[in-house]
Amino acid sequence: MPPALVRSRRVAAAVALATSTLSFAGCSLGGDSTLPPFTDPATQTYAPITGVTIASMNRVNAQVYTQDVTVGTGRTVAKGDSISVYYVGRLTGGFEFDARARPSTPFSSVLDTVHLIKGWVNGLEGMKVGGTRRMAVGPESAYQYSTVRDQAGNIVIPANSVLVFDVEVTEALARP
Repeated sequence: MPPALVRSRRVAAAVALATSTLSFAGCSLGGDSTLPPFTDPATQTYAPITGVTIASMNRVNAQVYTQDVTVGTGRTVAKGDSISVYYVGRLTGGFEFDARARPSTPFSSVLDTVHLIKGWVNGLEGMKVGGTRRMAVGPESAYQYSTVRDQAGNIVIPANSVLVFDVEVTEALARP
């Protein structure tokens, strides 16, 4: 599964451990242990390749903005559905950190926060199969203060990053 979409329990545990360690170190050393606020997608500058114009997008919540590029005609996507998608993920500056494009097999997952980042669950719910949706996802609904690296150890998503996704839903099946 693509690292940009899968929420790893190990990452969550590492974030919890790092946060508790930072808090403990801050208390024991007398320093400020507060983390900076999450980056607000509405305050970012987006490279033209992302296609993002926040002012023309729908605000789902403080961390997720969506825009239907193509409105689908199929079934409406709901939380808990088994979905299949093609997607491209970029940073606000345009760097493509992950993609699953045609003619490859679509990426399939359950639309829930066990398998996907919260921004995808909130941002894809309500769209229709066959549609393409652009999403600007703030770090609170993505990887928060975690840095995501590739297999070689290179940083592909810096901590506290806003992510941009173009997602085409090809299938959404209700799960029993």
